[in-house]
Amino acid sequence: MKKGENFDIDPRPLEQLFFNVLSEKDKRLFCGLEAIREGIHGVSIISDIYKVHPHTVRAGKSELLSGTLLPAGQIRRKGGGAKKKPRS
Repeated sequence: MKKGENFDIDPRPLEQLFFNVLSEKDKRLFCGLEAIREGIHGVSIISDIYKVHPHTVRAGKSELLSGTLLPAGQIRRKGGGAKKKPRS
């Protein structure tokens, strides 16, 4: 690409492609960030675009705003996820 050349690419399909390779935690935080950028009604807008439940978007938004992010490599809070079956 030469200097001064127009770069007319629609980023929406690329955003969806990027979103699909994120982990559960990264998707939550990404949606929260996008909702903050959208402003009013951001949660519902982002929820519709990425087909994510509004609670997930709100959770990501509140995690970002509070600064209480999970450590790297940890996707869910302690005790989250499926419970292990007791051995018989």
